[in-house]
Amino acid sequence: MFLSSLSRGALWARRLLLLGTIAGVVAPVVRLAAAPADMPAPASSDPVEVELNAVLALQARRPPEGTKGAAQYFWYDNYCQSLSNAAVAFMEKHPTDPRRWRAAFLLPRYLPRFVKSIGEGYDASSDEKLVVRDTAREAAWTAKVEAIEKEMRAAADVPDEVREQLEFGDMMQVMNANYRAAFEGGTPVDLPAVEAAMKKFLAGWPESESGRGILPMYVSLRKKLGTVDEVAVLAGFSDSPNRAAREYVQARARFAELSKKPFELTFTALDGREVDLKKLRGKVVLIDFWATWCGPCIAEIPNVKKTYEELHDKGFEVIGVSLDAEKDRKKFIDLVAKEGVTWPQRFEGKGWNDALAREYTISGIPAMFLLDQQGNLVSTDARGEKLGQTVRRLLKM
Repeated sequence: MFLSSLSRGALWARRLLLLGTIAGVVAPVVRLAAAPADMPAPASSDPVEVELNAVLALQARRPPEGTKGAAQYFWYDNYCQSLSNAAVAFMEKHPTDPRRWRAAFLLPRYLPRFVKSIGEGYDASSDEKLVVRDTAREAAWTAKVEAIEKEMRAAADVPDEVREQLEFGDMMQVMNANYRAAFEGGTPVDLPAVEAAMKKFLAGWPESESGRGILPMYVSLRKKLGTVDEVAVLAGFSDSPNRAAREYVQARARFAELSKKPFELTFTALDGREVDLKKLRGKVVLIDFWATWCGPCIAEIPNVKKTYEELHDKGFEVIGVSLDAEKDRKKFIDLVAKEGVTWPQRFEGKGWNDALAREYTISGIPAMFLLDQQGNLVSTDARGEKLGQTVRRLLKM
């Protein structure tokens, strides 16, 4: 079950981390950063659709800037309760409308904890033992959500988009369990089970765009287990029934060929500077794909700035590539100014449809491509301490 595949503590830790990042708290880099949930819903004259969009839009709420620690915990619990109550109210008001399942799908993703109090010291320790919850209400609510999910899985009128997400959750349960086993150790990795779950989902949803996102995780898992030939790993999905998966395999094969030659890129930066990678030969260059809505990207800025300030005079350059939408142009410009970022920024306003991002098959950000003095790609994950270490090695320092 989708609900049972989620550890409530782990789910809360992840969501509080993401909220903390949005509020300005530096958080560890995560593999993928999802686009924000505040995209405006299409206008509708259907009153039921308007109601549903209002419920879905509640996901976009964020805590006041600076909220953290116990205050953030309370805020998120209230957020989950209000969102869950709105979803249930919609379902009860429209008990025969298939769209009720779109609201129901929110419930396991936003499970309240019914917090009664949080002891002193939580702000410094984040110790879960200091959180006092109404466990009876929590258990009753969890049972209610489990019953709704069971009913949803058996229902004949579940919209395809919800059914797809349910089956995606089932597949990710297998993927995540083996991902943890690979990275934490102690439990054998069951690759046949992972591959079977992936292929079942891809065959069942041939037009799902999720096919594009599953494969990078699988490649990461295989690399952790010692396989480094990405093209060979992906070849097993070259004839996948899923269109997006096939396209991703083809794109990565093209990128592998592209990576064998010095990178070329020319553009006019936001501030009017002309950028040409050919003119930067002889220098180590970082191409940083990022966006204002990506908390981990913003959390990485101080590290990039530090490395840039220390090594720029020695031959290190940085180029920023924004994956923001056009509507966020001013937000992007303001953030660059606020953070004191001085290197050139490429802004096309196309989001994930940015031509360069598609050419380089960017599936998650931050994505940081490090080029050597000849313009050849040497790393695609030069983050944290690894950035400075790799740049110094290339500069022979």
